[in-house]
Amino acid sequence: MGEPQFPVAVDALSLVDVGHGVQISFTSWGPHPRVGLTVFHVCTGGNCRETGPDGQRNWCGGGVLFDLPGVREAFPDRALWTVESFDPLTLSPSLQCACPGCTHHGYIRAGRWEPC
Repeated sequence: MGEPQFPVAVDALSLVDVGHGVQISFTSWGPHPRVGLTVFHVCTGGNCRETGPDGQRNWCGGGVLFDLPGVREAFPDRALWTVESFDPLTLSPSLQCACPGCTHHGYIRAGRWEPC
């Protein structure tokens, strides 16, 4: 049957700088305002061609989904992140960029990016 498709909204105006060049925005799904994050950072070691929130190239962009009711059922085979706290935001496990060659890896703890 495959994974369900759904429109995910990212509000570029609500990007939050969490430090170390990382910017995040919550993603929404229908009536659910916070089901995951979109994460932007300057590529470290790869050759990314994404355009970042500043309009410049060499950004990586990716996202994670939170382990929440509804999301878990809709995506039973996907990796999901645990929200330990929404305010300040703390997630586990760590987040590692999937862009080929990029070495960006870290945690969001107490609303800040902590490099690994």
